[in-house]
Amino acid sequence: MADERPQFYENHLSPLTINTHSLAESLQELRIAVRNGAELIHGNEPIPDKWTVGGMFKHFPGVALAFLRLDYQSAVLADGREPSPDYRQHALQRIPSDFPDIALTPSRLSPAGSFSPIAAVTLRILSVVANANWQTDAKPSLSQKDITCLDDATNLALKNGPLVPHDDRNMGCDEMLYGRAGLLWVLLNVRAHEFDDETQKALSSVLNKIPELLRVIIDAGRQGSKDYIQKNGDQDAHPLMYAWMEGHYCFGAVHGATGILPLLLACKPEELEEHLPVIGKTITALSRFTISSNGHLPMALPPFGSARKSKLVQLCHGSPGILILLATALKNEALTRKYWSPEWDQAIDLATDRVWEEGILSKGGSLCHGISGNGWPWLMLHDAFQYHAQVINSARCDNLDLPHDSSLPEGHLGKKLTPDYFLSRALAFMLHSRETRPYNTAPENTDRDYRMPDDPYSLFEGLAGNVCAWAETCAVLQARLRSAEYCRGTNANSSGLTEDSVFQEATSRTLGFPLIGGNGAHGLL
Repeated sequence: MADERPQFYENHLSPLTINTHSLAESLQELRIAVRNGAELIHGNEPIPDKWTVGGMFKHFPGVALAFLRLDYQSAVLADGREPSPDYRQHALQRIPSDFPDIALTPSRLSPAGSFSPIAAVTLRILSVVANANWQTDAKPSLSQKDITCLDDATNLALKNGPLVPHDDRNMGCDEMLYGRAGLLWVLLNVRAHEFDDETQKALSSVLNKIPELLRVIIDAGRQGSKDYIQKNGDQDAHPLMYAWMEGHYCFGAVHGATGILPLLLACKPEELEEHLPVIGKTITALSRFTISSNGHLPMALPPFGSARKSKLVQLCHGSPGILILLATALKNEALTRKYWSPEWDQAIDLATDRVWEEGILSKGGSLCHGISGNGWPWLMLHDAFQYHAQVINSARCDNLDLPHDSSLPEGHLGKKLTPDYFLSRALAFMLHSRETRPYNTAPENTDRDYRMPDDPYSLFEGLAGNVCAWAETCAVLQARLRSAEYCRGTNANSSGLTEDSVFQEATSRTLGFPLIGGNGAHGLL
């Protein structure tokens, strides 16, 4: 029975040994899992005939997004042994051609949640770009209806305060799931594409509002902090605090700050510059908050709901959120150089321990509250420490008042937090998540009683999310293998790696966490 399952199973996995053989073998196994999982989703998730009020989180728009991501990543998924599924066609079948008959509301502006036309409009735009072969064939045009909907949504967002009424109560309006941060992510990804001149001209009035939208989200976080301090004092306050429900300020990636801030960090450097001080100070405050809970990220302040025996370790509420935020922050050179703090390393270390120990969730393999979602932040941390090490170590040396060409002292956390440390754990979780339902329906194949998700093929609660996680891992592995090959060919000199076309191709396919990002706006959510 579901209520007899523990929150998490004791982790008996071993981190993978990282070498060329293990990486190549894992790449092959996960390519097979992507192919088989995609076919399971396509065969079991019905083809819709019209838009409904469901968003990308757990309805068919999320499955369509998953297939679009797979189509874009197909270059790192093909192994030459078996033909790849037609990911693009699988996606386009799930994107109705008509315009959605769904009203915009101030409390539902993100494509992730339900009761909004933004999910439909976003997919309609992405389908146009996919049909242009991701712009290798042409600069496509967009429907004026889609552009107008984005403009109307942006205007609503700019009028919103930190709280909006919904279902007879006031809710925060900035979270990834329903709020303005989700809309910002749509605009950033639309801006990443090039359209024909007429479309670009029509879009300009919408995209030019991105800096203003960024500002109102920052201002909402400042106001949230002031409101929290007024009611609760300043002992636990952070510079930016975002309401989940009125009076409760949330920190998880789906409902709170650790999901909002990575989306803000996807803006252009010149748009972010004036906001970096408050973002940097908030990241340090969140790191200290995590450290004070021994690596757990509490759900909310003041505490929300009944006291739990054990804290949640999952994307929506818990430590994976702080790992995603810190991985994103460490890829931002200006932020890291000016605002890095030793607490960042300490929070990463402790949160990684908690996720490793408590992240094999009985709910299964999903992104929101499952094994693949818990493992994904380590892929992002691998990339941060593998490809941004010079900036990170420079910031550490500045903090320690050391020359930038010196090595870190013995026992420093930087000696432990290596790319291999994170990749070895990510691979253990990703490979193990193949044992969860509905990918694995044979109980004798696993000693864990993983729950079947309520929406078994959806993006954030089901197999579509697992498949996206496995595909992202393939892109990370392809890049890492090419990096090793390049360094062998240049006698361990990696200075020109970023100019290598094979490496560039692989890294361009690392899209980041669905609807949260963490690796810039590539044009796909």
